[in-house]
Formats: sequence, C-alpha cells, structure tokens
Amino acid sequence: MVAARTAPNRSVRFGGEHDGLDDRGRRDAAELASAIGAGHRRAVVGPETSVIETARSARVSYTVDSGLASLDVGQWCGRSPEQIDPDDLGRWFTDPAWTGHGGESVDAFVARIRTAVRRRACASPMIVVAGPVAQALLCDGSAAFFTVAVRPASTHIVTI
Repeated sequence: MVAARTAPNRSVRFGGEHDGLDDRGRRDAAELASAIGAGHRRAVVGPETSVIETARSARVSYTVDSGLASLDVGQWCGRSPEQIDPDDLGRWFTDPAWTGHGGESVDAFVARIRTAVRRRACASPMIVVAGPVAQALLCDGSAAFFTVAVRPASTHIVTI
C-alpha cells in the first residue's frame, strides 16, 4: 500500500512523505480500509509521518521498520524540482549511482528496500510505504526506477 497524499506531494516537493496527510489524503487512506479487506489488518510500515497516518486511517495495526524509509535526497529535501540545478537533476534521473544531492543513490536505495522487504516477507504480507519505496519494489532494477509511476493511496501486489 502506498501512503496517501500530503500537501507537499500535491505541490511536488522532494521529501513530502515526511509531512502529514492533507484532507484528501486522509479521505483516500480511510477508503483503503474497505479496499484491503478484513484479512489484512496487520502491516509493517515505513517511518514517515504520511505512511503511519495512512496505516492508521486504513485501520491497520502496524510495526514501524526504519529499513523501509524513503529515499534520502539529502539537501534536496523540501525543495521543488525547479529549485534544483537542472544539470544535477538530469544526472540524478540518468545515473542511478549519483549522490550529488548528498543523500542516497538510487542504486543503494533500491537494494536497501528489496533487502528490507525480503527480510520481512514472511512476517507480514502487507507493507505500507512512501511512494519512492513502492517504486523501488515495482521497478525492474534501479536503472528503471524512474519509469515506474505510483499513485498515492494505491495498492500493489509484489512477489518477492
């Protein structure tokens, strides 16, 4: 399950998953409660505020796993793409090993997330995560990370 929308998500800012849900996000997350069914009421969740609020709104009991934390974008956190040097943004989109923002490379992020999910796969069949974490799980390798689009408050099935 992907965390519901936050105000920074709506305005396209790096690191928006660390903020709380906006009104629409809270409504969308509450609707997930009926979509996931009674059999899936326990989850492992990432540590971001929006992720935890999504789990609560969907009436899911949860355990936080910091290994499911979203991509660390370093000094870009809180900025919009327009506030980033276009050359740096271009490198980030085309070189999965690039860390010029001072955070985590896409290569390292995808590997970290997949390891964390494999470790938890038997313990909990459901996870609630930030959008970039869902992208990391759904992409066909780190080079394809940016080809995957996920909507806030959506559900996906991942086979590990």
